[in-house]
Amino acid sequence: MALALVLNPATVAAGQTFTATATSTPIVAGEAVLFQYDAQPNQTVNADVNGVAVATFTATTTGPVVATGPTSGTGVATVTVTAAQGCVITVTPSPANPTAGQPVTLTTHVTCNGAEVDGAVVALTTPNGPFIGITAGGLGASVNVGALPLGISPITATVVAFTGLPPTCLCIGNTITTTVTVGPAATCAVAVTSAPANPTVGQSVTVTATVTCNGTPVQGAQVLFNSGATILGTGMTNAAGQATASTTALPLGANIVTATVIAEGTTCACISVAGTTTVTVGPVASTCQVALTSTPASPTVGQPVTLTATVTCNGAAVVGASVAITGPGGLSFSGTTNAAGQATTTTSSLPAGVNTITATVNAAGGTCTCTNVVTTTTVTVGAAQTFKAQPACYTLNFPPLPWSFAHTTLTVTGATPGAVVTFHSDGAGGPVLCTAVADANGNASCPVNLTVFQLAAGYTATTPVPGGFLTSSSTLFPCI
Repeated sequence: MALALVLNPATVAAGQTFTATATSTPIVAGEAVLFQYDAQPNQTVNADVNGVAVATFTATTTGPVVATGPTSGTGVATVTVTAAQGCVITVTPSPANPTAGQPVTLTTHVTCNGAEVDGAVVALTTPNGPFIGITAGGLGASVNVGALPLGISPITATVVAFTGLPPTCLCIGNTITTTVTVGPAATCAVAVTSAPANPTVGQSVTVTATVTCNGTPVQGAQVLFNSGATILGTGMTNAAGQATASTTALPLGANIVTATVIAEGTTCACISVAGTTTVTVGPVASTCQVALTSTPASPTVGQPVTLTATVTCNGAAVVGASVAITGPGGLSFSGTTNAAGQATTTTSSLPAGVNTITATVNAAGGTCTCTNVVTTTTVTVGAAQTFKAQPACYTLNFPPLPWSFAHTTLTVTGATPGAVVTFHSDGAGGPVLCTAVADANGNASCPVNLTVFQLAAGYTATTPVPGGFLTSSSTLFPCI
């Protein structure tokens, strides 16, 4: 067992405090550790869960500090005590590096043997005249002395009195002289850019203001953007000194956009500093387009195909455009685009093979010239499906229970090999009777028990294909 003793600080001025930390190895939690130093009263401290006990003493003379634990033994360390520091005065300017025209606050601290002294009346002599401050709350005495002249300004601080009980130090009459160096006034600048370089009417334009102080970015400045009497928005500068605003309100022609700093927290005098840029807005380029799509992607003969023509002007939907959709199999449709700029028709007459479909805009209002704008697409139609549900005969169960009145085997042909076939009662949306997987020949079958009501309803088989489902229905009849 051992007890280690550490002093912090190990060297201290007379009258200041230091701590003695005793640590047991191995840990002895709760051990009552006795601390002894000079003629001061002994202290007994119980160790914490980590085996650590701490005592605080006021420095008097250089000598040993002893910690003794009944289990861990004794630890000894020596504290070195220097002469008392006496009264110390310090003066600190804020900002630390003021510029011409910038107000300066001087904060005076008075300490006695390193401890803050409250209630000290401090007389300050500055180029702007005399000032008085009183230290309080351990924060010293702060006095705004205004803007000091350019160059080196001497500052003298003298303790002249105390508002309360004076400290043990002889501080009255103590003085210190320091200097504050005032540099030339900082220069704030605002540079303005915009993007895109050549916007058109109604297009969003982003304006960026970069605020700098002597070339260094200014963060946290609030910037107002305007074009004449129109306010475009406000923004706050980031770490790069940049603030942005976006607008679609700039009219056709040359627009002077101004960015003005309306608030900031910096050593620069940036408020009301402004920059400008010219944003030239051009006319809208009238570009009309029509796109034609079809679903499903791979239809078969006789399967419904939905054709959709979408008309846009500069990317925006064109409402009320007259559109014709034509193609093989007697396809001839004329319709008007809806709010989404779409005209839609559905046909089941497309023949097998590759079909070329054409969409033509016959008329459209607005700024775009859409008349006779044409597009085409191709729809490849596969051969007709041979998916077919076969008639099935049923045999009565004995006894013929209501929920298991008869049994049969349901069969379908022409399915895609490996596809899942679902057998329903009473139509494609009716209850599922059973499912099966089509074999290599496209045949699928499954046995099922039927209720008395299902015998008269027949059955329907469905299987998924690209773009939808194939469906085929057949009958149920008694086996002979």
